[in-house]
Amino acid sequence: MLQLLLVFVLITGVTYYLTIRRSRKRLFELMGTYPGPFDLPLIGSTYIGIGLNSRTVVEYLLKFLHTLPSPFRAWIGPYATLLFDQPKHLAVILNSQKLVQKSFFQKFFRFDKGVINADHVLWRMLRKRLGPPFSKQVVSDFVPTFNEQADGQLEYLDRFVGSEAVDMLPKMSVYALSSTLVNLFQVKLHAKDYDFCEKFAENSEKMWIHMFRRVYKPWIIPEFLYRLTPSYKVELQQVAKLRALSKEIVQAREVLRGKTPPSNNDCTNTEILIDRLERLTYGTGELDYATMMDNIDTFLFASVDTTSSTVASTLLMMAMHPEVQERVYREVAQVIPAGDYVALEDLPKLAYLDQVIKETMRLIPVATILNRVCTEELQVDDQWTIPMGAIVGIPVIKIHRDRRIWGERSEEFDPDHFLPERCAQRHPYAYIPFSAGIRNCIGMRYAMISMKVVLVKMVKRFRFRTDLKMSDLKFEAAFLLMLANKHMVQIERR
Repeated sequence: MLQLLLVFVLITGVTYYLTIRRSRKRLFELMGTYPGPFDLPLIGSTYIGIGLNSRTVVEYLLKFLHTLPSPFRAWIGPYATLLFDQPKHLAVILNSQKLVQKSFFQKFFRFDKGVINADHVLWRMLRKRLGPPFSKQVVSDFVPTFNEQADGQLEYLDRFVGSEAVDMLPKMSVYALSSTLVNLFQVKLHAKDYDFCEKFAENSEKMWIHMFRRVYKPWIIPEFLYRLTPSYKVELQQVAKLRALSKEIVQAREVLRGKTPPSNNDCTNTEILIDRLERLTYGTGELDYATMMDNIDTFLFASVDTTSSTVASTLLMMAMHPEVQERVYREVAQVIPAGDYVALEDLPKLAYLDQVIKETMRLIPVATILNRVCTEELQVDDQWTIPMGAIVGIPVIKIHRDRRIWGERSEEFDPDHFLPERCAQRHPYAYIPFSAGIRNCIGMRYAMISMKVVLVKMVKRFRFRTDLKMSDLKFEAAFLLMLANKHMVQIERR
């Protein structure tokens, strides 16, 4: 009986596989023109991921950093995947209307109706409607709040002066979260509640690592199977903690406006994010409640987690390279010699600080890999054609360390990579920390101003040291790239 069952399963599997091959003939033909590993029927190349975990998967990618062919083919079960990392190809891919849709992998990170994960139809509407709250005019008005919250961050960090090394990632969440709540949502929740802010950051970090596991564990890719696992229950608890703050924001806003829904006539060019979301939900009805909540969730993690991570990484890089840190300090002291207020007009004068932040985002990008689905066949150049239905992956961490672009010292920290004359010699798509093209990051301007203001103030008051070296750093794969070593630094007063 068992033998008959095995024969039946085998015949069914082979029949299914052959049927799929016939129905997707063009896709298989084009995928066959790309170099890649040996693919097994049904499971494709996923056998490569057996035994990998959130730490070893990045090590595995970096192991082949300079030897992996480009472009590169892989099958994740029945899903055709192509990796492209040459800037000339990325310029075509990231600006093509045929590659705006995110892949099904993005659904692992939930918040499906948020502007980051939304399908291409909803995304187009959201990007158009939510773009104005991140205009130069609106974001410029946030500078006083950035200064105020950065001063609170200094007060908080004072308690760690002279102590053992501390992880700066959850510490920086105090600034990032408080700034986001005031600037984007116009509420003052959990003001100076340092314990809440750190726990919020720690939950987010665990959640992104946890969710990312499904990318390299093919047996939990199908949603119906994943929901049967203990991992799904853990995920629900983690998402609930993030969503709890979103609900607090909505309730606080109801109190502020007296539950009076905004009208369509309230639209202005200086509308902040929460005003725009509320008007689109309660005023015009263009968004439903679920979409509004997903976007509140999305902007919470997009502004808090990314800012905290990049600022913490920049501090770690400066702690590892004291000569860089002192040069930043001298620049800050020259541009802002008196007082502590960082004005908007000061920021363009901080050229070296800008180089340091960019070099940090080169070596430790927030996103490890970008992904898109090709909705129509696309010719990238004379040699390569992307088939309809293929998932296109863009390995940012590989591009940012490519010796062909950055030279033999590509994996060393060197802010001079971003000297104007060197930038002018590079392809514009060789550096994409905020993605690029059609679906780039909506909050780039907000993030850069926020990071510069707080870094100026911290460098002016503190000196940072660490025992970690570049060669010590170990990465952890997640929705956002994490450091397994943590951002461990010691803080001294200047």
